[in-house]
Amino acid sequence: MEKRLVQSLIIRNDLEEAKSEINRKGLILSIAHVKTAFLAFHNLCEFEKSIRSMYADHRELSSLFDDCRANAEFFSYLRNKFTGHIIDDLIDKTLEWKPELPLTLDRDHDAGIILVYNFWLLETAINTYVDPEGNHKVFDSETDLMYPPDSERFESALITTIDQATKFLSAVEVIFKPTVSSPASEEEKLELFMKAGLTDFAFLTKKGR
Repeated sequence: MEKRLVQSLIIRNDLEEAKSEINRKGLILSIAHVKTAFLAFHNLCEFEKSIRSMYADHRELSSLFDDCRANAEFFSYLRNKFTGHIIDDLIDKTLEWKPELPLTLDRDHDAGIILVYNFWLLETAINTYVDPEGNHKVFDSETDLMYPPDSERFESALITTIDQATKFLSAVEVIFKPTVSSPASEEEKLELFMKAGLTDFAFLTKKGR
């Protein structure tokens, strides 16, 4: 339970930090924190799979995650296609969807221009989240993030899903916390530090949770 509690606390903090920055700066200027939110949602989806056995005794957790499941999977998709990897197909489609981009490639590329490039890539990634028939799976139309109603629609969906996800994680933590305890005696504390001194580090390989 200790490692699951650590995971939950980190994911929740990442989501809350992202929400705070988005509320403070707006969607465009907080693009780095938007990316953090996508990473957190990807971790959330993996985390939720790892604790599903809890649902047998805590059905309320399943219900809480169901509230945000669809959008969490959407934002996890954006992590895979835009944040965790900047895939060639996404760049190709952005160059097609945003003719402004190739028209600016011969300019000096300051931080402001790269910020806009990020936004165009994000917009393209959002629009690729479609079913086999080409129907958008989250929104009812293509998204143009430079069009205020579309930008507000996306930001609202992101903030709402962050709130739902943090509610789920907080509920998980309430269940986890009574099951973990810190060493009480000085001898137990010393034993932890002695064990730390014997730590042998090895390269971490990817494996299932």
